[in-house]
Amino acid sequence: MLIPFLQTYAQGRFYYALIVKSRRSVNLKMSLCRSRMALLALGIIFNLFVISHASALQEIPPFNAELERIIRRELPANCQISCQVVDLNSGRVLMEKNPSLPLTPASTQKIVTSACALDTLGPEFRFATQVYTDEIKGGSAENLFLKGHGDPHLVTEELFALIRELADKGLTEIRGSIVVDDSYFDPDKPLDEAEELGYRSYHAPYSALSLNFNSLKIMVIPGNAPGNPARFLMDPLSDYASLNGHVNTVPGAGAMKIEIFKKPAEADRERLFLEGSIGVEAPAKGKYVNVQFPALYTGSVFKELLLREGIKVRGNIIKGVTPANAILYFEHQSMPLSLLVYWLDKLSNNFMAEQMCLAIGAHVHGAPGSREKGLDVMRRFLIKAGIPETSFNLADASGLSRSNKISASALVKTLSVASQDFYYSPEFISSLGISGADGTLKEKFKDENTRRRIRAKTGTLRGVNSLAGFGLGKNGKPIVFAVLVNSEQKGAGIIDYADKIMRAIFSSSLNR
Repeated sequence: MLIPFLQTYAQGRFYYALIVKSRRSVNLKMSLCRSRMALLALGIIFNLFVISHASALQEIPPFNAELERIIRRELPANCQISCQVVDLNSGRVLMEKNPSLPLTPASTQKIVTSACALDTLGPEFRFATQVYTDEIKGGSAENLFLKGHGDPHLVTEELFALIRELADKGLTEIRGSIVVDDSYFDPDKPLDEAEELGYRSYHAPYSALSLNFNSLKIMVIPGNAPGNPARFLMDPLSDYASLNGHVNTVPGAGAMKIEIFKKPAEADRERLFLEGSIGVEAPAKGKYVNVQFPALYTGSVFKELLLREGIKVRGNIIKGVTPANAILYFEHQSMPLSLLVYWLDKLSNNFMAEQMCLAIGAHVHGAPGSREKGLDVMRRFLIKAGIPETSFNLADASGLSRSNKISASALVKTLSVASQDFYYSPEFISSLGISGADGTLKEKFKDENTRRRIRAKTGTLRGVNSLAGFGLGKNGKPIVFAVLVNSEQKGAGIIDYADKIMRAIFSSSLNR
């Protein structure tokens, strides 16, 4: 009723000002002014009405009622959820629940890390591991400096290939020491809900000079008969650590049951102790433990491989900094970042995620790379993508910390931006696990309705389950989604509610 009234009033004032003669011209001008003001008010009110009406139509996504039914059926009352599903092509929100609520994402945090690393460093970026010397005559070097720049995938095979290159260049002996240089990073320790980190490989420390994800493998081989001690050895072999203990061989094919203890280190050399049992008919079994001194560990294996190639080493392994006047003798380059991100996301490798965070921090803010510098680059990446700072809190790059918080809408926005960036989108999307086929989704979503229709990153901690990525329904329309569930139950174990909700979404009318 208000709009027709204002329209009639404005027209009346306008015609009155033009037709009725006034004694004074100022009255005519005032009447014209009032008419124009009335028309302006009408226009403003009309525009507000149209905008508010359009917003009201967009407030409720079309499949929200079905999502509510799914959540009531699948999610216990003691859980928080943040969920959003968006049409990838149009950007239209199809369903959502608490989309702006930041929750602990667990390893779906790696979506942000991977996209930011590709955006910052580029898919072709390679990490360098350099070998310097202060003096070399013929094939005889004085001191050899092994300097790392954070290669997150330097493994024994690649280190051996590096040494073969040194042999091919004519290196025959090192008269002095092997100096290991990890000064390119200044890393913090891994974050976890426990104050003290254990021996497991996913708690491995970070370093600019690292090997085998800063872990070593302990192999246990059963004895020839029950009652005999089992044999055990380290892989790769080096004098970095001592290994002692007793593992008993028992009758049958029972799997290995051992406990590993770390005793106080002596002179930067770790001491490991084993105890337990293994069946006489059981196959040899390996277990990974982290290393306390990554650069020294890398240098010890480096020395062992040099000796195996017949290259003499007179001195010891010491930690130091490469002199500014040292001579670059050889540079080994990692596989390209596009492949590193592939293994990071497919296997949800915490160590690789943190190494990349340190690397982007050093790349943007200068060496040494630190967690603070890397997380700042990630924050800027999210803000540039149009994500408000209230939607996230970054504590680490891997998702191991429960202090990480991010909303479903922020993850959806990150995925959407990454998928639309021609510069790195193919490499990013191919790094995500494929439902029922590979990665952390290999054993999930194997039914006909979902197999190979989801490419996503999983996230799991005790009481946390999340899933975010892309999907393709039977209707042929691609979607981008994020589902994060945090249990409020004290002492909650592993949960799978986000997986169940996403499975139900794929069976809903949204994808038919």
